[in-house]
Amino acid sequence: MKKLSILLFILSTNITASAQLDTSKLNKYFTLLDKHQKAMTSVCLYDKGIFVYDRAIGFADVHQNKKSNVYTQYRIGSISKMFTAVMILQLVEEKKLQLNTPLNVFYPAIKNSSIITIEQLLNHRSGIPNLTADKNYTSYHTTPKSEQELIQIFEQFSSDFEPGTRYSYSNSNYILLSFILEKLTQSTYAEQLLKRVCAKANLADTKVGAHIQVLNNECHSYDFENNQWVLSEETDMSIPQGAGNIVSTAKDLCLFIEALFEGKLISKPMLENMKKMNEGYGYGMIQFPFAKKVFYGHTGGIDAFQSMLGYNEEDKLAVCIVGNGYNYAMNDIVIALLNVYYNKAFELPVFEKRVLSEAALKSIEGVYDNSKMNMKITITKQDNVLMAQATGQSPIPLEKVNELEYQFKAADIRMFFRKDEKGYIQSFKLQQGGMDLIFEK
Repeated sequence: MKKLSILLFILSTNITASAQLDTSKLNKYFTLLDKHQKAMTSVCLYDKGIFVYDRAIGFADVHQNKKSNVYTQYRIGSISKMFTAVMILQLVEEKKLQLNTPLNVFYPAIKNSSIITIEQLLNHRSGIPNLTADKNYTSYHTTPKSEQELIQIFEQFSSDFEPGTRYSYSNSNYILLSFILEKLTQSTYAEQLLKRVCAKANLADTKVGAHIQVLNNECHSYDFENNQWVLSEETDMSIPQGAGNIVSTAKDLCLFIEALFEGKLISKPMLENMKKMNEGYGYGMIQFPFAKKVFYGHTGGIDAFQSMLGYNEEDKLAVCIVGNGYNYAMNDIVIALLNVYYNKAFELPVFEKRVLSEAALKSIEGVYDNSKMNMKITITKQDNVLMAQATGQSPIPLEKVNELEYQFKAADIRMFFRKDEKGYIQSFKLQQGGMDLIFEK
């Protein structure tokens, strides 16, 4: 349930939608990614109610040599939060819940529950720590947990801050919302998902995940290590709940978000509330800029799965990518899809390895902290490429500019590493979106 950088794709020029999509260019692009083992993914462009492009590359099961297709189901991670938020807002519209209902109505033993509201759970302003960032999380996340066991963990947490005073992304919020949904409806989250969302949006391949079954056209996820795909661990889906327990397809996710924006799931006034950003987050929703266009949606990551879903109201365009393995920046794939759709200049990538010395990589590796932002960034090497991973986010590859400067062009990130008086790298300055942030090792 990793949250990717919100500044996914920023351009500066005016754009117009494609009158006729150049699918041949996209096909060449995805064939190239497949050939060089850069991604195992499924993508979709849904334009004004019509699927104008969908493509799947890679394997559902590498070891069985089983290929994926556009109906293969992927774990979608935190995109699940959009579904959970929609169902909670449906309960609000049905007068079964209020946005200002305090958490202590359901879980009085959680710290500050008397002043934490449903709205603060929805927009990550509760102060409840993030379960997946807990030091003990990796010791149990592949084994089943009951509601009682998870609530006991939450009850032991101290609050990160006074509820409502600031934003801090926490999967715990949406796990709690899942349990509240079940209490109010007296049925399971899975049953409510099928009734409240799948049936209304005609989703045939969306459900709550369980143990991965490749024979049911589900897929495993993989990390790319030593020039090969390596099977990733499998989180038990009893733990993420509605923060990240849904499996779906790119096609279904496009249908879901179009149904949401067309008023088929919640009312238009409630959708406007859902879209209101407070420190970059609405009710289970974030914004993505692409030139002067604004997309609403969410990103997702769980195990080695990564995904992104976005919708532009002006063009009635849904774009989605779901994947079970990346040796390439997912953001770059999204940019390619939108560049072709909007008739922007687009060149096929050339995959050349930039090999850095072992000593250079080792001197930069480490965990860097910015205490003011309450964020850590871990720098590691992977196949002679530096990777940066912020707290709760997916790793991104860094391109070398010079010995002490690296960049990630897709999100306009530049990192300037600094040596101390003994010549050791102990900090770096990160530049993005006009901000300068210092991270200390």
